[in-house]
Amino acid sequence: MIHRLMRRRILVSWLVAGTLLAIVTLGGCAPTPAFIEDDCPVYEDLGILRVNPAGALDRHLRLQAAFKVCPPEEGLAEITRKRIELKHHAISMLSAQTLEQMEHPLRAEHLREKLLLMVNEHVLKKSEVTDVFITELELE
Repeated sequence: MIHRLMRRRILVSWLVAGTLLAIVTLGGCAPTPAFIEDDCPVYEDLGILRVNPAGALDRHLRLQAAFKVCPPEEGLAEITRKRIELKHHAISMLSAQTLEQMEHPLRAEHLREKLLLMVNEHVLKKSEVTDVFITELELE
């Protein structure tokens, strides 16, 4: 009788473990996106931003950027609706950059990464920017 109960418990344990493994292996918790990232649009309506770098009131940074936003329709609608909020956060982030940071050879890449993080952490809630394109960058 004890052997039958132990065998039954072992069998149930194996069945539960196998089921869990199948769920995780076959897609389980992470749903596949309902869109193809290549189909996501690029938002270009932010305009040119002009800020003074931190501690350099006599210098100006001019920047224009475009944002690839997903999912396609919902993402474009959200970023368009939040244009003023996006512009505010972008100006705040850019004006906090020092003149030394703005003269760094990889400044465009650093700004691209910071803009990507900023928009996803502080602006968008239901969508995501997957790439940022710096289309104009000038330190005057």
